[in-house]
Amino acid sequence: MSQVFVSYKHEDRDRVSRLVVALESHGLSVWWDCSLAGGEQWRNDIEAALGNAECVIVVWTRGSTGPDSHFVRDEARRAMVRGILVPVLFDRVDPPLGFGELQAVDLTSWRGRASDPFVLDLLATIRAKIAGSPVPDPKGPLIRLKRRVVAGMGGTALAALSWGLATNVFSIQQRICTLPMGQPTLSDVCGAVGLAGRPTRDERIAWESRTPSSCDSLRAHIQRFPQGVYRASAADMLTARRVRTDEIWSPTKLPLVLNGDSNGPPAADESRAKSDALRRAHLPAERLCRTFVASGEYRLQAVDVQPQNWQCSSLGRGVVCSFQGEVICSLEERVVVERETCEQ
Repeated sequence: MSQVFVSYKHEDRDRVSRLVVALESHGLSVWWDCSLAGGEQWRNDIEAALGNAECVIVVWTRGSTGPDSHFVRDEARRAMVRGILVPVLFDRVDPPLGFGELQAVDLTSWRGRASDPFVLDLLATIRAKIAGSPVPDPKGPLIRLKRRVVAGMGGTALAALSWGLATNVFSIQQRICTLPMGQPTLSDVCGAVGLAGRPTRDERIAWESRTPSSCDSLRAHIQRFPQGVYRASAADMLTARRVRTDEIWSPTKLPLVLNGDSNGPPAADESRAKSDALRRAHLPAERLCRTFVASGEYRLQAVDVQPQNWQCSSLGRGVVCSFQGEVICSLEERVVVERETCEQ
């Protein structure tokens, strides 16, 4: 079974073939559809390989992000659902809608070397996906930056830059780590090596995805990143938190014992005698329920008299009835809820 499945647009086959060779040179088993015949079996083979893959690489190019790249997007979406998708950029394009949150490995400047730092970053990401472990921070962007500095300034300038980075003279760390080019990867790399007070990739993502105005999310961030860049900001927002008290009336039902008397005049029959007893019991039942209201913690909504045991007897030419039972008090109970907010 192939470990890695490569999803790409057929017009990019030549470029993708170099990537396959590079990955295989590092010992990975790669599946791609360059040798398959057409027809129904071709599609079945692709689906089988996709379902068995432990990691799926999607190659984003001008072609694969275009309007006729349905197969590539479908394969990428299936892999993303399984949590095994690794995006790669061959052209400077924006990934299709729904895939932008995944950090892509930038191979737009790759010249085919299997030892390229960005290919090594890709290998580390693939192996992490296969192992089910966290993806390590990329090293390629910082190496590329150093190489550009070397090419443009020479060895002496590189030494000066290294000294400047170490001492942060003229705030050079901030200037380099906040360059618009290569963000947010460049900032993440700076955070990984402790430059310019930048957060690590994990902390940046956690901070950006926290629940707005949620104090609990700030506490969780501090607990997860006790020495993090955003710890002080989170603590300040917690100190300035606001607590609001809300009053909620919650429906509830409370039963009370109720006995209906037989003090009324005799009725013509038992049915009417029971109706008379229920009518007489309603007023004392309501009085019982209103004992809850007196505390101010309840509001009365309805009174329901429920006889359980009837006693009826003849009196003169009529019938009188009494009962043992209960009254169900339908109430709204006052509940005070404290809500805390921590503004951004």
